[in-house]
Amino acid sequence: MNNLVDLSGWLASTNYTGPFGLTVKCCIRPDKVDEFKSLMKEHLGMILAQPGLIRLKVNSDFESDSIFWMVEEWESPAALKNHLSTPWFLNGCEERPALKALYKISD
Repeated sequence: MNNLVDLSGWLASTNYTGPFGLTVKCCIRPDKVDEFKSLMKEHLGMILAQPGLIRLKVNSDFESDSIFWMVEEWESPAALKNHLSTPWFLNGCEERPALKALYKISD
């Protein structure tokens, strides 16, 4: 699986009900790294409180200061599906415009 579309398709079609993990690569604009770290710290408690989330780690890339890896473990695909359908995830938080501005989008 290489992207959210693949993940969404798998979540919609899987019969698997056990725990699983995923890794998300976050490419942040170099001038926004400190802001990204601040927003992650601010929202970490709320994210960790998501039902079914076993573990979340945010790691810095060993080659680039502007790449971060979010390693997530979930109790089940259903738990992740619930998280992906929360208003916070769908609509974003008040800072979402700022958060979106942090990411370095490449074609």
